[in-house]
Amino acid sequence: MKRVAIVGFGIAGSAAARLAPEGCTVVVFDAGILRCSSRVATGLVNPIVLKRRRAVWRAKEALEAAHRMYPAEFCSTEPIYEVLQTAAEVNDWGALQDHPALGEFLGELVDAPEYVRGLKLGMVRGSFRLRIAAYLDWASQHFEFSKDPVVQLRQLDSGAWLINESQEFDSVVLCEGYQARWAEHFWGDLGFARTWGQGLRIQSTADSSLMLHRKHFLVPEGEGIQHLGSTYSWGIEHGDLDPPKADEGHTQELLKSAKSWFEGEIQVLDAWTGIRPTTKDRRPRWGWHPELKGLGLLNGLGSRGTLHAPLLATELWNSAKF
Repeated sequence: MKRVAIVGFGIAGSAAARLAPEGCTVVVFDAGILRCSSRVATGLVNPIVLKRRRAVWRAKEALEAAHRMYPAEFCSTEPIYEVLQTAAEVNDWGALQDHPALGEFLGELVDAPEYVRGLKLGMVRGSFRLRIAAYLDWASQHFEFSKDPVVQLRQLDSGAWLINESQEFDSVVLCEGYQARWAEHFWGDLGFARTWGQGLRIQSTADSSLMLHRKHFLVPEGEGIQHLGSTYSWGIEHGDLDPPKADEGHTQELLKSAKSWFEGEIQVLDAWTGIRPTTKDRRPRWGWHPELKGLGLLNGLGSRGTLHAPLLATELWNSAKF
């Protein structure tokens, strides 16, 4: 029986662990950082870059893999809706429904509710929200877990991998998120360009049950509480940094954006920040080391982790040679 170590248990690590070949013994190493990007993310699975009106890279197959992997009890039944404020935006949405790559994701137009300053809402087909913290808590119960940080990782003459000079594994898959310490140690520069974002937890007079987007997302949490965000900022140069503290400028950016189309009165309850494992070319990093047998990588998923992780973890294991 093969022993596999998964280093990191965010959305990438959970996919790599759950989709490991049948018969493998999986051991997860995760330090349990509560502010990791997966833990603070809203968990939206969205095949469209709504700001630019284009389909996400490999959107169709990624969406199919996401629907297969995530248990229904952790997924919303409601899709994402784009707020369309002008007649031109409404017409463009209808015209793009014939686009060969984008059209299949552009759903029907519905009337905007009274608390939205807009003409119509455009439904994003196939989109949903994964309750990511609850999902990760559930998934973690299925594996042996170690909260010890991986401070030593080396390959033995036998080809096996030794972690912390105490446990041997046939394969190690690095899913470290933005820190990427061991991935960059073994692969070198992977082209990370980490970004940080800030979101708000708000309470409003409009108890919306819809997931709405116009520049930023407004996602319901129930009882008039919503998640608003998030911002997108470059400038995180190294993976060992903690997320920056909440910034008043980002708070005002989010509130200004929401107030341009949302009629409800908004009270800010708290703010959060996180660092995304983004790459310069906006492409994930996954696969097996070309020289070190049994060393795998799944990282750099950025803000699309919930969408792409199931597909790329499947491809990772399909290409494994052990």
